[in-house]
Amino acid sequence: MKRKIGVFEVSIVSFFYFLPLISIIVDMFVFKETRLSQVILKWCVFYGVGLRLFTAGMKQVLNPAFTAKSIFTVTDEKAFPIVRELGFANICSGFMGIVSLFVPTFRYAAAILGGVYFLLALLQHLARKNKNSKEAFVTITNLSIVLEIGIPLVIALI
Repeated sequence: MKRKIGVFEVSIVSFFYFLPLISIIVDMFVFKETRLSQVILKWCVFYGVGLRLFTAGMKQVLNPAFTAKSIFTVTDEKAFPIVRELGFANICSGFMGIVSLFVPTFRYAAAILGGVYFLLALLQHLARKNKNSKEAFVTITNLSIVLEIGIPLVIALI
């Protein structure tokens, strides 16, 4: 049985891969940026931490059932306020990532915040058995964003 690709998957792939790649290429070849690790960090933090967490937070606040049911297979509506609070935290974290594009001094803090968040989420997903296809997808993409942020962050800091 094939699973349909939806807005959720398209948004994650866009925020984690396509949009950063396009922005990195433009920065390197059009604006002649020379420090690749800084350019990667700039765009992966903006899209992966900023826009991804901000939009995820909005979705969790406005529709907590999506995260509870489709990712964690929790159907009890008593869990929805907890998902909403996660949404508030994601909105705040995402806002910091968005601001980091315009206030570069925020970039390292946003990268560390986002990197630690996605690493902890990744570890939680890895520990869970019997993942559904959405959670498996989230697990893989969490690993990739940890690497996309972590590697250039380490390079930039040494």
